[in-house]
This record gives sequence, C-alpha cells and structure tokens, in this order.
Amino acid sequence: MDYTVTIIVLAALGLLVLLPPLAWHSGTRNTPAIILIVWLLIMDIKCIVDAAMWGGADFADGWAGYGWCDLMIKLQAGANVGISCAVSNITFNLHRILKADAVLPDAGSYRKLAVDLSFCLISPLVVMGLSFLAQAFRFAIFRYNGCQVALSPTWVTTVCYTLWMLVWSLVGVVYAILLILVFYRRRKDVRDILHCTNSGLNLARFARLLIFCLIIILVMFPFSVFSFVEDLRNVEGGYVFIFKVNREMWNQIPHWDLGAPLYSIWLYILMSYLVFLIFGLGSDALAMYARVARAIGLGPVMDCWNSYVDRTSDERVAKVTQHFLHRHGYDEFHGRGSTDAAAVYTDKSMPTTPTNFIVDYALPHDLKREERRRRQAYNNGNVYFDSFDNSVLGMDLYGGHHLDLESGIELSPVTAISFSDELNSLGKDAPASASIHSDDTRTEVFPPQHSHHEYK
Repeated sequence: MDYTVTIIVLAALGLLVLLPPLAWHSGTRNTPAIILIVWLLIMDIKCIVDAAMWGGADFADGWAGYGWCDLMIKLQAGANVGISCAVSNITFNLHRILKADAVLPDAGSYRKLAVDLSFCLISPLVVMGLSFLAQAFRFAIFRYNGCQVALSPTWVTTVCYTLWMLVWSLVGVVYAILLILVFYRRRKDVRDILHCTNSGLNLARFARLLIFCLIIILVMFPFSVFSFVEDLRNVEGGYVFIFKVNREMWNQIPHWDLGAPLYSIWLYILMSYLVFLIFGLGSDALAMYARVARAIGLGPVMDCWNSYVDRTSDERVAKVTQHFLHRHGYDEFHGRGSTDAAAVYTDKSMPTTPTNFIVDYALPHDLKREERRRRQAYNNGNVYFDSFDNSVLGMDLYGGHHLDLESGIELSPVTAISFSDELNSLGKDAPASASIHSDDTRTEVFPPQHSHHEYK
C-alpha cells in the first residue's frame, strides 16, 4: 500500500475543506474555533510536505530538514495541546452562555478576546518552550511522518509535555459534562437564552458547536490518556539535558522506518474532515458558497441549481401528499408545484358549489347569554308547543297547511333567526312572526294561533 499518495491526497483535501469553516468563523469572530482550525491547517501542511519529502524507501538519504523540522516539531508540540485547549474554550463559552448567570462581554470586545487567547495559546506556548528541555535529539525523521520531536524517556517529558495534553483534555471533558447538564435542565429555554444573551448563536449553530466539541473530546481524550500512560511506562533513568551535556549527540538526526505512519497523522486528517462536516455543510456555509459563486460570475449556474432544487422539492412534496391521500381513500389528486399553483383536489363526496365557511369564536358565556335571550323571547311571545312533532314556531303546520321550507330556505348552523317586534311586545293578540335569513332568502313564519297548550 502506498501510504505516501494516500497521505498527500487526504491531507490536501483536508486542507481545502478547512478553508470555508475558517472563513465563516472569521466572520463570526469565534476566536477558539479559528485557532483550532489554524492548528489543523498547519498540521495538514506538515503532513503533505513530510510525506512528499520522506515518503520513499530512500527517505534517509533525502533532505536533512534543517530549519523546517526545527519549526515544525515546535508547532506540532503546541498543536497537540492547543487543539484540546481550543475545544475546552468552546465548551467553556457555551456553558457560560447557557448558564446565563452573568452579563456576557460582546463578541468583539477586547476582554473576551483576551480571555479566549489566554485560554487557547498560553499553555501551547509554554509546552513549545518546555519541550526543549526534554529533547534527546534536535529532531528525528520518520518515514511518512517526517519531522518528529525526539523526547528523552524521563519524568521531564511527562511533566513538560504529555501531562498538559491530559490536563486540557480533562478540562474539556468536565466542561462538556457541565454543558450537557445545563442544556438538559434548560432545554425548553435554550432558544430564548441564545437570543437574549446576544451570543450571536441560533439553535442550529449552538447544536453544531456542541456536537463538534463532543466529537473532538472523544477523539483527543483517549489519545492523551494513551500517550500519558505510555510515557509513564517508558520512564527510566535520571534526567540529563542533552543539549548542554552532549552537543555532538544533540546534532545527530536519527531516521526510523516503522513500516507504517504514526497514528497521529490520521487524527489530524480525521479532525479536519469533522470540522468540514459539522461547520462546512450548514445553512450559513451554503449561503456563503452561493455568494462566492455569484461573485466569481457563476450566478446563472446558481439560478439553474436553485430552480432544480425547488422543482425536485415540489415533486417530492406532491408525491408524498398523493400517497397520503391515496391511503385515506382519496384517489383523485392532481398537484402542481407550489411555485406554480396550488394543488387541486376533487372528490364526489364534496360539494362542487361555492361555500362560505364561517368560524364561530363564540365563548361559552356568550352561548349561555344567547340561550337565555331566546328563552325570554319565547315566553314574552306566548310561543307554545302542540307536540314534539310540531316545530318550535309552528313552521311545520300553519292553518292546517304544510309549509314547504326545504326548497326556498337553506338552514345551517350560521343561519340568522330574528324575531319581529310584535313577538317581544306585551300584546298577546298581535300575531308574532319570525324571520329566517339565509344568503339568498328571507321568509317570515307565523306561529299557530289555535293551540295554547304548554308542552311539558
């Protein structure tokens, strides 16, 4: 298997996919995320150069790496700690936002910038300096991995280098647990908290940051624990500062071929792709891609793409709706896209004439008051019932003749029924009438005058 080509291709793609998230976080002034992506960019560049220079079988006869390797081993020592510091800083900021127990500084304030830079850079810079005390050689060159820091197997290496990775990984784990607990307790108010604290985050951005931190912690924490345990297992002898005691040994550059790349190279590439999958495929990133495409003259291509996406989306919606209606017994469905016209549905069981729908928002006490008013109107008008078969106002029978109300009157729950003034008058001799109003007709109906038997 040719590891050289694999490393170069994967690292180059990881380098490219980190650029959009870097641009987006730069626009939002998310300092810890920017620092994290910069560390990964540096490591991807190192992977590409090292694999290209020392990936062949004759890597020991190649370039000695002076200057380049002196710089890269320090940056790699800082990156191993700096990635954990940046992730811990992100979880710390998210925890402060959700906790909402103090006024948060503005995203562009110097105070917040100073806190984030201190959180992310102080420890990596300290480790980059202290690692010099633990070096057994100036640097070492591994096949495929290129420049690597060569540390002496002493307690100084544990204290000055590997311990810091474990400490910051633990800090990230603690803040991640606290963040999850606060998120669970305030899960119903997360959207309002993000809005009121002026954090610049919506729920989707917050969720992406939370998921990203959890994944990176799950990657870096086992790695730091493994490195720490291995260093403790290999500690032997006393400490000797090789640079001062044996300068000739210090300047020797050892070359080692382990047959396969060190696992650290795959961690950098993996985290690069995770950054892109979480931050590079969100709605904000896609909108940024569209703006860049239009800025370089690809506006017609974007318009065609948007039209295609809208058309396919409408077709999927129409198919799902048709399938749903078919399952419920509605076989005739004709749909067009939502951008063209509304879907049209016809069925024999539905009326084909225009219908006015009125929604009654009457409250319960309004209905009771209306019922009392009707009862009072009935009593004042001496309206009685002959039998249950005769209607309340004698609409079914009047003067021995049947009234055909079906053809001329359409009764509905919203048909207005009003009583004439004679019905509410004290005079009992005047014939009372009731007017029934519909959209097309108005009919007056007189109650029967021959019956005065109360219905009980």
